[in-house]
Amino acid sequence: MELHKPYLSLTKTNQSYLLGVVLQTTKNNCITGIVQQEIEQGGKKYWGVIITVSDQIQLVNGPDEPIISTSVVIDLDKSVAYKTVKCVVEQKSTTGTYAPAEPKDTHVDFTDGAE
Repeated sequence: MELHKPYLSLTKTNQSYLLGVVLQTTKNNCITGIVQQEIEQGGKKYWGVIITVSDQIQLVNGPDEPIISTSVVIDLDKSVAYKTVKCVVEQKSTTGTYAPAEPKDTHVDFTDGAE
């Protein structure tokens, strides 16, 4: 796995989409925030899921590069206004001991959502 690159799965139900996210991070990082908002990149608009990992909360005695996962519920109406979900992982350091990596992203089309 590439460090901080999100790997995605998308499932559609009668009420919403469920975005499954798996990523590998560094030992001192955990997910500290998840925000959904429109992202514009290269003149295109996406529905964005932005995941922040930080050393604000740390795993103790964990592996050097733990694999973490989360699920995010996305409203069905987002698939009307947007074709694609873009998931971005941002790294933040509260201690200043390392320089945060550049954000990494992956995308999945709403039409790929398995029912």
